[in-house]
Amino acid sequence: MKLIQTILSIAKVLIRSKFRLATFETSDKAVVIIGNGPSASLFFKDFEGYKIKPNTMCVNMFAANPEFHLIKPKYYLVSDHAFLDFSEETFQDASRLPRLLKQPDFLQIQQRINQTWTELLNCSWEIQLFIPQIYSNTFIVNHALKSGLKIHFYNYTVVKGFEWFENMIYKHKLGSPQSQNVINACIFQAINANFKEIYLTGVDNNFHLNMIVDENNNLQHVDDHFYKIEKKITPQLHANGTPVKMHEFFLSLHKAFYAHHRLQKYAQYRNVNIYNATKGSFIDAYERKEIQFN
Repeated sequence: MKLIQTILSIAKVLIRSKFRLATFETSDKAVVIIGNGPSASLFFKDFEGYKIKPNTMCVNMFAANPEFHLIKPKYYLVSDHAFLDFSEETFQDASRLPRLLKQPDFLQIQQRINQTWTELLNCSWEIQLFIPQIYSNTFIVNHALKSGLKIHFYNYTVVKGFEWFENMIYKHKLGSPQSQNVINACIFQAINANFKEIYLTGVDNNFHLNMIVDENNNLQHVDDHFYKIEKKITPQLHANGTPVKMHEFFLSLHKAFYAHHRLQKYAQYRNVNIYNATKGSFIDAYERKEIQFN
């Protein structure tokens, strides 16, 4: 099985990966990755008290919140298709997104995506932004490059096989573990960026506690991000508008939690320490440790 996976992964890398991507490595030794879970609010309360402000890496809609200007993250990552592949018309007016024909509830999300990009494009400090290379020619990415944002592209080619083979491909930045969510991708890029200590906060990963099934057997999510959105309960739908089923939801969770264990093995291979500083987090792959920068 491992041999077959390795052979298939070699083919995928040859077809999908870019071999001449500019590499990025930082001289910073430590970083705090901030997820958008409710516990992130505890980190924000502590942040102003830090004598030494830690380097931070944020994701997705973080920039659309006031905390963006408090934290001033040096690093940022977006990987979701919805954040990266939309037209100039949609950026100017979120209501023109074609997806709204099947998913009208997505309007509020697109509005926040637009706000996120507006904040990133107009922030007063330098940000290192990580984006999968398959989106290098989309409107918003080209617009960001023209605006002067520092963008680092990476190969999101899922590689499986013998562990030594996976580690070699990961280290040479030609592929990655499966990243079921943006935090998986963020941790992997932080390892490859040469950080030696990675702290996680706001990564509650308690998705399963926030799901409900209504009287019509539709799966819905009760929002509990640190930021609040107008509609707190949202139906879980695929991009084509069809409902997500419970078994699909738990399969997604399986992939996300498994990815953390694979990332921990890769971090050990690269002599990187990952610490989970999120109180109550359901991630069981990393050592629990409070953030220590002072």
